[in-house]
Amino acid sequence: MLGYFCFLLAASCSLMTKPIFILSLPRSGSTLLQRLLLGSGKCATLGEPSLLLRLLGEDECMDRRSLYWESLVTIAKRDMREKWSAFDEVYAEGVHYLMSRIYTGLADGKEYFIDKTPRYTLIANEIIKVFPDAKFIVLWRHPLAIAASMTEGKGRWYPEEHSIDLYEGIKRLEAFSQSYSDQICEVMYEDLVARPAQELRRLGTYLELPKLESALTNKLAASAGGSLGDKTGVKKYNTVSQESSQSWHKHYNNWFRRRWARCYIAYHKDSLSFTHRYKIPSGTIQSSFFDLGLFRGLIEYIRSGIRRYRRHYNPVWLKRFSRHYLKRHGYRVSYK
Repeated sequence: MLGYFCFLLAASCSLMTKPIFILSLPRSGSTLLQRLLLGSGKCATLGEPSLLLRLLGEDECMDRRSLYWESLVTIAKRDMREKWSAFDEVYAEGVHYLMSRIYTGLADGKEYFIDKTPRYTLIANEIIKVFPDAKFIVLWRHPLAIAASMTEGKGRWYPEEHSIDLYEGIKRLEAFSQSYSDQICEVMYEDLVARPAQELRRLGTYLELPKLESALTNKLAASAGGSLGDKTGVKKYNTVSQESSQSWHKHYNNWFRRRWARCYIAYHKDSLSFTHRYKIPSGTIQSSFFDLGLFRGLIEYIRSGIRRYRRHYNPVWLKRFSRHYLKRHGYRVSYK
């Protein structure tokens, strides 16, 4: 009976849509790449699906905000793993089958479904073990450009809001790229916007999507659907543009931002992102005597300290949540 069930499972999976995972840090151009792939006519997508973040990942970087003790689930899974040696294998098979069915349903008959979720950098190793036959695109962008883009339009400098991505995410993505270099396709954002036809041709070969570069003849998809995802580039660009590939330098315009950049680079001094992929623009991070941006830097230094306190030591969101929950349900509750 078990053998027959496995046969039916394999047969159904063979008819399912193939997933394409775009792995990158936030603000790396993944929405642009997602829209370009949609231009092939053979791919479907939906914003940032994110569901695997709930199903995979157990370490402390994956602690989830919940109304129950998340650690209890981790302990329970550990107990099941110790009790039954096949737990991990069966769990991975279940996740694969569930998500394959979901991707197929969302794809609406298309050959591929694109799952573009930036925080997947934290669980990339688990994803490729669950989906060994999937296609994986690792998209890189200069880390200092990413940090600048994260704060663009907000009127403040607080990249620490994305620390899990800028520090742990990039570290795990680099380790993943090294471990599975023969199974993935790496793309640099700067190359994608400078030589889109060449990069899409190379990407099309990997994805088995011939003439993918022909997507450049059309306007980019107006939307990837869903509520999640970067809407800035979607509204701003209808075609591939190099405008943002160098404009990030101007955001490092005072001593406080430049000091942050120097500290960030020092932390990643042995990182492949800096030593192999990208050069450090000395003019961007070095402050001259006549161009310190003293007053502006001081204001941002103070604002950053206040924001750090409110975010980590006295979080406003928690008070608001507790107040709204009390109003709706009649009793107080907090995240555990």
